[in-house]
Amino acid sequence: MKKRLINLLTASIMTTISVFAESSSDVSLTSGQKIILTGKVMDSDDNWLNGVSVTMKLGGVDARTDPNGDFSAEFLWDDKTKENQRGIIGALRFKKEGHIDEIVRILSMEFFANPKPLVVKLKPKPIEEGIVGFTVPMSTTNAVGKTSNGDAEFHVYIPESVDKVRAAFYLTRHGMGNITHPILQKFAQDEQVALVSMYGDPVQRGLKDVSLTDAHVKKLAELSGHPELVDAPILTFGHSNGTGFAACWPAQRPEQSIGWISFHPGFNEYLKFPNTEHIPSMVMLGTVDKYFLNGRQDETVKEMRQTRNAAMNTMMEAGVGHGPVDNDIVWEFVVEFCKAAMRARLGQNGELLPIKIEDGWLGATYDVEAGGRQLLEIAPCADFKGERSTANWLMDEEFAKAWQAYGRTDHLKKHKGAGQ
Repeated sequence: MKKRLINLLTASIMTTISVFAESSSDVSLTSGQKIILTGKVMDSDDNWLNGVSVTMKLGGVDARTDPNGDFSAEFLWDDKTKENQRGIIGALRFKKEGHIDEIVRILSMEFFANPKPLVVKLKPKPIEEGIVGFTVPMSTTNAVGKTSNGDAEFHVYIPESVDKVRAAFYLTRHGMGNITHPILQKFAQDEQVALVSMYGDPVQRGLKDVSLTDAHVKKLAELSGHPELVDAPILTFGHSNGTGFAACWPAQRPEQSIGWISFHPGFNEYLKFPNTEHIPSMVMLGTVDKYFLNGRQDETVKEMRQTRNAAMNTMMEAGVGHGPVDNDIVWEFVVEFCKAAMRARLGQNGELLPIKIEDGWLGATYDVEAGGRQLLEIAPCADFKGERSTANWLMDEEFAKAWQAYGRTDHLKKHKGAGQ
């Protein structure tokens, strides 16, 4: 036996994973033998990535990761297969929009003779030009009391057409969060919103004391030439444990918060932070997400509605795992929520208005046992026929109709039909 290597290469770094494998002469592979390759793909923060393209010329491998980041690909072995001049037998390529490609170069026949599940991590692509920001060392305590030290990145995007920022949308780059997506940047332009991203262990999962970011937001305001950014009312977004990020501002600064979004949360307690019930919020859940199946965050939202009359709703995404079914589809719906929250909370002079639950709409709760896409009843609070205490709270008629339509749409079919 001797050690052989599989190299994981990206455009910016090289990672080497060592595996024990016999020399090629000791490996028995026969023509027509079925080879099955399996594994899991995650981002650099260990969030499972769905829809990752997994390809290899050898065997014509062409697969995609499932809703929880797992993949399986099979092909028939050709006994004419051999190493090239560089000693490479085959190369698996992992590709997903918004991430740097990973290439696994296979240097041993043992990899195919006794395949083990792979674990592959994709790094996010760097922030694009036109966005200003900086990196700074921080020492913080996160939203659930864990101390973290390291670098934190702060970036802001404000369209050139914006003379004065009406609001700021804070997004953690933990998981799918970013400020580069065209749909978000169009929202920023149309609604005069600054897109602010924060990244790095000291900030991306939330902070026990959000004032630790004040000096850094002030610096972003100076770099962007928009001093009003410092005191701008805010929306927040977090994916997975980034929900701690999304919830900590409404919890600590409800007087500055317009609304917040939790996308496929991994931890229920974030949804119950104090003060958050007074701020419009949406919790998006994938019905086949293992974190949802284990945690049932929809029940937490019902509890918040019933015990604290929270301005909350859930959006159940049938058949969807921990990642987004499609970034465009998700961001379009998130923008609908943000616009509705701004309609409900922002006064004519930029002041924040209190939420009146009785002035909103209600939507029926999703039947998890029945599953699938469901057409859920919506109506003004006073006219709703179902159980009002646990029904989803929706800001107004326009958003209620968007919420109803999103929930009944087969986004998986739409996604496949678009060739994504």
